Amino acid sequence: MKDRIIKVMEREGMTSSKFAEAIGIQRAAMSHIISGRNNPSLDVISKILQRFPKIDSDWLLFGKGEMIRGKRGIEELDLFSTAALFSEESTSVPEYRKENELNPPPNWTKQANTEQVIIKEKPPKKITKIMVIYSDDSLETFIPEKSKKE
Repeated sequence: MKDRIIKVMEREGMTSSKFAEAIGIQRAAMSHIISGRNNPSLDVISKILQRFPKIDSDWLLFGKGEMIRGKRGIEELDLFSTAALFSEESTSVPEYRKENELNPPPNWTKQANTEQVIIKEKPPKKITKIMVIYSDDSLETFIPEKSKKE
């Protein structure tokens, strides 16, 4: 696997220290992986795949397939390409279905309904009584001086 990691570094034109910085690991850890002293952990592999999403995980882990994900001789498919809607063999258009239509809600208008929000401020709270309960279940009540006069 270290050879495939080295190929990724070469493809990206990075030194081992720049590669370590790019994926968020210590330079020493990367050095140990490259030298063969340590095998890469699952965390390191995950960080490589997150930082370089075009790298095929099967290729990185097992050496199967191509280095770059989606190399099939046609454009790479993604969620937003129209090619993802059709298979290579089929050129049929997806079936029209009324329930898939996007209609605005019945009471929707182009002008936004705006409501005025009024925030009422409450008067500040005043302490009127403090009760202290002791461990022998006795209690004492304190009333602030200002509250006594009011």
